[in-house]
Amino acid sequence: RGRWAAFTALYAPRSRAPAEGFSRGQLSDVGRACGPQQGLPGPSVTPTTMRRTRRRRVSPDDDDDANDDEAPRRPRSLLPWKNSNRMVGGAPGAADDQTVNTETTGTRRQAAQQEEDDDDDDGIDWSKMPPEEVFKRFDTDGSGEIDLEEFKVMLKKLKIHMSSAKAVKYFKMCDVDDSGQIDFEEFRVALFACDPNNGNPIGFAPNALLTPIDAFEMFDEDGSGNINEDEFYFVLEYLKLEVSDANQERLFLKYDKDQSGEIDYDEFRQIWLAVADVKKELTDRGVDVPKFASRKKLERILEKCLDEEEEQERRAMAEAERWRTWRAILDQKNEYIKHARRRAQIELCKALDAAGQIYVFGRGARGQFGAQGEKDGTHEIVQKLWTRRVTAGKADFDPDRKMDSLETKDAIDVEALKNELASSPFNDLVVGENAAKLWGKRVYDAAISDTVILAQSDLGELWTWGGSDHWWYEIEPDAHWQTHWRGDTTPRSQLLLGTRFKPEPPPPEVDELGELNDGSEALKVVLTYYGKWSAPPPDVDRRKFYADECLPNVDYNWIVTSLEVRGKQPEEMTKLMLCDLLHRDIMLEKRVLGERAHRRIHELEEEIRELKKVRRVALAKRLVVDITKMWAPLREIQAEEDARDRQKKQTEVVENIAKREHAYEAWRQQVKEAAEATSPERTARGNSIVIESGGITARGAGHKIAQGYAAIKQIAGGAQHFAAVHQSGALYTWGLGSGGRLGLDITENGDPRADATRPTVVQALASTPVLTTACGYSHMACVTTSRDLYVWGSAASGKLGLGLAAKEEECYASLPVHLPLRPKNRPLLRTVSCGAAHTAATTTDGELFVWGCGDGGRLGLGREGLATHWSPRRVDALFEAGHRIGDVSCGNAHTLAVTLIEEVWTGTGTNRMKEKQGGQVFAAGSASVLGLFHPAFDRVMGELASVQAVQASAGFAHSGVVTSEGELYCWGMNDDGCCAAHPKVRFLAEPTLAACIYSRPGNLALGRPARQSSCYGGQDAHVAVDGNCDGSSPELCTSTQQDPQAWWEVDLGDFANLHIVKLWNRTDEPPDQTMARDKYSSRLVPCWIMASQKPYSDEVGGSSLINALGQSVARHQITRDKRCTTWHVPENISARYIRVQLEGFNFLHFAQLEVFGIIGVQGSVGRCSRVVCGKHCTVAIIRPLSDPADINRVYKRAILSDAQNADILRERETFALEYDKYGRGGKDMECIICTGGQKCENCLMKERFAGELKDLSLGAAGRVLTLDEMAEMLLDAPKPPLNFTPKVVVDNSWAGKLQQRLAGKKSDDSVKKAKVAPDDGSVASGGSTKSKSSKRSKRSRSSRGKKSEAGSKKSGGAPPAPDWLVPGAGWAT
Repeated sequence: RGRWAAFTALYAPRSRAPAEGFSRGQLSDVGRACGPQQGLPGPSVTPTTMRRTRRRRVSPDDDDDANDDEAPRRPRSLLPWKNSNRMVGGAPGAADDQTVNTETTGTRRQAAQQEEDDDDDDGIDWSKMPPEEVFKRFDTDGSGEIDLEEFKVMLKKLKIHMSSAKAVKYFKMCDVDDSGQIDFEEFRVALFACDPNNGNPIGFAPNALLTPIDAFEMFDEDGSGNINEDEFYFVLEYLKLEVSDANQERLFLKYDKDQSGEIDYDEFRQIWLAVADVKKELTDRGVDVPKFASRKKLERILEKCLDEEEEQERRAMAEAERWRTWRAILDQKNEYIKHARRRAQIELCKALDAAGQIYVFGRGARGQFGAQGEKDGTHEIVQKLWTRRVTAGKADFDPDRKMDSLETKDAIDVEALKNELASSPFNDLVVGENAAKLWGKRVYDAAISDTVILAQSDLGELWTWGGSDHWWYEIEPDAHWQTHWRGDTTPRSQLLLGTRFKPEPPPPEVDELGELNDGSEALKVVLTYYGKWSAPPPDVDRRKFYADECLPNVDYNWIVTSLEVRGKQPEEMTKLMLCDLLHRDIMLEKRVLGERAHRRIHELEEEIRELKKVRRVALAKRLVVDITKMWAPLREIQAEEDARDRQKKQTEVVENIAKREHAYEAWRQQVKEAAEATSPERTARGNSIVIESGGITARGAGHKIAQGYAAIKQIAGGAQHFAAVHQSGALYTWGLGSGGRLGLDITENGDPRADATRPTVVQALASTPVLTTACGYSHMACVTTSRDLYVWGSAASGKLGLGLAAKEEECYASLPVHLPLRPKNRPLLRTVSCGAAHTAATTTDGELFVWGCGDGGRLGLGREGLATHWSPRRVDALFEAGHRIGDVSCGNAHTLAVTLIEEVWTGTGTNRMKEKQGGQVFAAGSASVLGLFHPAFDRVMGELASVQAVQASAGFAHSGVVTSEGELYCWGMNDDGCCAAHPKVRFLAEPTLAACIYSRPGNLALGRPARQSSCYGGQDAHVAVDGNCDGSSPELCTSTQQDPQAWWEVDLGDFANLHIVKLWNRTDEPPDQTMARDKYSSRLVPCWIMASQKPYSDEVGGSSLINALGQSVARHQITRDKRCTTWHVPENISARYIRVQLEGFNFLHFAQLEVFGIIGVQGSVGRCSRVVCGKHCTVAIIRPLSDPADINRVYKRAILSDAQNADILRERETFALEYDKYGRGGKDMECIICTGGQKCENCLMKERFAGELKDLSLGAAGRVLTLDEMAEMLLDAPKPPLNFTPKVVVDNSWAGKLQQRLAGKKSDDSVKKAKVAPDDGSVASGGSTKSKSSKRSKRSRSSRGKKSEAGSKKSGGAPPAPDWLVPGAGWAT
């Protein structure tokens, strides 16, 4: 009863109009007969009808507006059982009355619909946004995938109109894994198929009409190409075709000729043509409907339109699939190329690191050190690599993919750039990007003023950068500077930068043709040609406007026709590509034939299009021939121009290479002549040698070639002045001269406070060579080769140490004054340092002398010494404690002192050995800098207590120390990140390691979790990581049982850059004297030490060793029995798991495994050599390597990874000799990057694509091909073949059917001849004798066919069948 009630409720209210082609009397009366009858059990219902009553009718809009409580039957990719968590009580093949819970699916549909409704009036033109941005907005959960409902809403936002069924089909095409979700790469496939401008090369754009094939494929759930009677019912309902149940069943049975219960699409389309509103369908497709045409005629027209639509869509889908395959091939190639490029970049960075580096932490007091570096030549590549290094996570890398979290470290690819940047030690630090110009330039020392940094190379070159901007930003209307250039920086900065007389830069060139060269002019010409051009709005990208707004109004076939009549055969070209090709033809027509002939060709094109519309093909062909004849000479002209362009391009490439080589040789010659110059160039008065400093930013003085006679060996910087010691010992000063700080009284015409715009020699010290010098805020000091001390400048606060005379009167010394530290027993000076208001000096005996302002305890003389000291005073506390001071540095309000590192003999007898002692750091000064008030020198503890310092620098409010291992420690006020720490940290109370520079490799395996294949006698795996290397007893060693290929493994806990691995063997011997003494120790060989980024398998024996070696990123084989085996891991190896595994069947036991490295994916950039602290900035210098073998090795690795690296490295003096020796490399050079049996990324790429690169030859001018050239060759490979076979259209006219019957009859006869034996007993097989009756039958049939063909011609009937319709010519029924 319940089933009957549901049945009657469904069918009682139905009332439908008869479909076209059926009379009302032919309609089934099932709806009326199924009404409730009093006292009757109900009508008899067929099983088919009963099945239909259990389903709800659907409409094309049900995809978006369906009620979740009555979910209609969905297409295959939408069915709830695709996702198991959405299925409740049903699955494919379950009972029909089972229900499916669609709450989750309905909620997502409603959310997508609500989002679409909310964004309708948001004022955003989604079609003009990049697809990546649109996809990202719809990917609300950040999973990188979207579902069908979001896909359909997104298409509407992008103004891609298609029916819901077609959207389902495209979604299925993209969803290759059938997961119900697609990512952006899969979404791009759909865009490619739908976009006629930049996507598919056939100009296909889907329409919004609901076609039969879309509905058929939507309800063909199993993809078999057939639908059953139930699916047939739903297809008609979905298409809103009003057909009665009786007619539906009659039509289905009519076309289901084999009684299989299924029909294919061709049969379904015939049904659709019979019941559809043909006129409406033709009108919707823009076809002019003949007024007096019969329905059959209209059905044939509509059928032809469907054939064209379906064929074009099939071709577009095939092109999309081909594009997907091609993209997959390109992605694979790009993956190899990416790894090869990354290797080339790593090797280039290593080579540049070997030639010296300089890092600037902080931006300075006014942010003056954050300016961009000057770009020249190949410096752009170096600048990009440097920026990527120092800005780390903020660097510009792959924007299409998100940076993966490093928390999931088991699956991380440490070679990936995004992971390298995410784990970079430079993350969140403030590092200057403009120092890239000095990368690899052998920087040796640096000096900092308040506004400018001065750097010096070991070859004597000088560079400056920085400078303050003008502090006034608005100028009065009648001011002088309204019409005159006032320079990039303030006058004081110009003194230090050497740009006082720098000419005004020329105004930037305005590229008036910039807009014309962006391709917009070509689109404008083509759009005007078709009358579809419209003026773009102001402040809008013209090319984008033309492509997005105007070009869609131009039919793809119009452009194809225009090109075909001009003799072109455009294949696999997008609409934009066709426009570029047509633009060239149009411009050639106007130039050669003239405007009149061009207009005539355009008129003929329009006539051709109109003739094709009315199917007057013959006349259209004659017009095409006319245009082709007009274009014959133009094609020859184009061919000649193309040949000339190709030749010109090749010539330009060779000429550019020759010009670069010539320029390089000329530059090398200039550098050589400058280095060998012995006759110095002097100033106008002849007192000073011309010393020039180059600039690394646009504010500087530009590039300068250092002259050999002007080489500098030491520099120093004050608040607004610099000093430099010439290689001859002469002292040069320049900058602000107030207070006589420059010491140029005699030189500058007796003016004691004159400014110096260039380095000027201090003539007062001309007879006394200077060893070292120091600059304070307004005074200077120097130590001569005779170990004497000279001071000059402002004497305020007693900082010159001239005694009480300076206390009684404010004075200054305009000339260097000799300052004895003691009246008797004159000490020999070692170093001197000047602060803002005090000075300190050290002697060769290790004594420390200080004088000047003692406020804040900066002199370190104790609480009783806080007053000003007008004469030098020794720090007795340090000397009496036995501390010999080797270096001192004075800051603004504190002082640092470092003791000498000396070798001392320790121990007795055989244990007597040399040890290095010293390197302790002492500090005195204000609590605002040191954290605590230190009136006397106290030792700096913390991390510095366990290391030896070699140099210290006291800045304005922070400090820096360099250790003997090359580590850098900073502490104090961290203004703008000047202490190499996160800028949010305001103050560092204790010395903190700057891990981004260098960190000592430690034993990373100590105390880490370890495991092994088995355990023998309780000797567990953790014994080998307890730090005890003594293997004198079994209890001190780890041991496995006698296993096949026994193994031991340790987890370092994080990825680490490995340096050295040490394996300590056991040393005990068997107690049985008859056994070999090395019985225990020899069990360790042969074995392997290997490193992996992923955990190793637990398997024992079998192929475990082979699998482990294949998984490893580095491996080393041990073949000798040694107490300690040291493995120097290849460079740039990052791993987390270290394994030791035997080759054979034996016990595995050893004492200890030590793994030395640095935690993190990246290794260190180098050992710090010197630190200079200034005002809110710190300069860290890594000096170049001194071993020529190291320079040779890094250069060869760099050019083997990419020949282009040679063009960059040869501009550095360090690699000049290597370039002369090895050049750009060659095929005969053995790859030294491939180590440990593992090939490098470049060799792997060449091996993988050996077939495409087998004919690899030298590039232009015989040069070795660069990595970019090889990548271009790989990526320019032809696309895979198109998997598309045009569908053969069957002619259903009476003539076509006649030809089909004739062809079919002939085919049947031939089959019978091959299979049926004749009556006379002859055998009808290959090469056998045929019967006479069969020959007569064949002749009679042939004559009847000829008579019939002749009769047809005579009576004016159908013409003979074309060649493509003849059997055997590709025709199929």
